Amino acid sequence: MSSSVFHHVGLRRLILLLAVMSALITLANSFYATYRVQRDLLITNTLESNRVYASKLAAETQIFFENAQQQLAYSATILAEDFSDTVNLVQESDRLRLQTHSFNSVLVADAKGVVRATSPDTFQLIGQKLTTEGALAALKERVPLISQPYISAAENLIVLISSPIFDRSGRYLGFVGGSIYLKKTSILNTLLGQHYYRDGSYIYVTDSQRRMLYHRDNVRIGQTETNNLVVPHQGPTNGSQQMVNYVGEKMLAGFAIVPATGWEVVALRPTLETLKPLDGL
Repeated sequence: MSSSVFHHVGLRRLILLLAVMSALITLANSFYATYRVQRDLLITNTLESNRVYASKLAAETQIFFENAQQQLAYSATILAEDFSDTVNLVQESDRLRLQTHSFNSVLVADAKGVVRATSPDTFQLIGQKLTTEGALAALKERVPLISQPYISAAENLIVLISSPIFDRSGRYLGFVGGSIYLKKTSILNTLLGQHYYRDGSYIYVTDSQRRMLYHRDNVRIGQTETNNLVVPHQGPTNGSQQMVNYVGEKMLAGFAIVPATGWEVVALRPTLETLKPLDGL
């Protein structure tokens, strides 16, 4: 009888142990499932938020370029009225630069690429023949252009937005161009620099060759981006993905393309910052 009692007690303990183990396993599974759901939700929401933010910045940059080209086109019609009047060329260059602050500098060149007017005339370029990449492209194409980034005659990394100048008979006279500095204060820095996040988030902009045009670390500008972000240039013009940045940090990235230039605007947030709310869970 004593043996039967011990056997009965042992069986009860075994049943109790199995019940406790079953409850613990169920609880652990519930915690893990909740963790995975919350983790995936945080990542998905952050990726979508960054995609929307990058798309907004890309749209604003596109509007800026459209407005800048419109300003230059209107200025070209004014300059064409009396292209031989140097005073008129200088005054129009000053007006174009100072009226909206869209450009860091403005220049007017004739059909041979000789500078006829600049604003400001800090580097005394008047009378010099332009040989820079952006100027040569403007002279060759004779259509409104936004150049690839290049080093200007004044040794600045710039983007040149240009518009051709034709007289009433259709004869090509030259072009008017506005430059945007990439390593100095410019309208582009102002537009892209209004970023208020304080959780490690940041944005950067590259051209179609993945050369850095804007970055919170000014040293990076002009360098080639080396992260593993893949931005398709066919199909959707925006999207999101997980990536590793140039210092090996896991990031959640949203990206968008600026149609006028093919530039890539990328908004990022560290994955660790995104998942911090899980610590409470």
